[in-house]
Amino acid sequence: MPDQPDEEHQLLKAAQQGEVDAFGRLYERHAAAIFRYLFAHLGSRPDAEDMTSEVFLRAWQSLPRYHQRGVPFRAYLFRVAHNALVDAYRRRRDNPRLSLEEYGDPASEQDGPVEALSGKTEQAELASVLAEMKDEYRTVLVLRFLSQLSPAETAVVMQRSPGAVRVLQHRALEAARQMLAKKKEEGK
Repeated sequence: MPDQPDEEHQLLKAAQQGEVDAFGRLYERHAAAIFRYLFAHLGSRPDAEDMTSEVFLRAWQSLPRYHQRGVPFRAYLFRVAHNALVDAYRRRRDNPRLSLEEYGDPASEQDGPVEALSGKTEQAELASVLAEMKDEYRTVLVLRFLSQLSPAETAVVMQRSPGAVRVLQHRALEAARQMLAKKKEEGK
């Protein structure tokens, strides 16, 4: 898809000139990834849906002041989403727990009941581990693996260098591995 960055640039220019359809296409491209990021932090489908709308409203309102500056629009949207989360945390002053139940069943429809149950168990373990992690560890893992951002895009969102993101990602994965091993050991 070598034309995608050029197409996105054209959509951005059109949206900045007030073309609602162009912004709608940008929304269609990025809304699911923004929703997954927010849902992983909020744990509530309705809250994540509301905040996704808020993120795109903020992006639409700030679009006239947006300048590319080498940062992909997608990374800009994740930065807006991150700021919206920070604002929500400040308003609520509590850190919501993560629930991945609404991500859907990871098992395919061809899987039998044993595979489906195993998938749900793994999903619950993942949710439990992510909920217990430090915020920055959870954020880097959600951005990199659920939202599938590159290290450079993650760096923009987290306001760190790409190298710092790689180190943070490594530490977060190691912490997750240790937490899962501990849970397995406790389960014996």
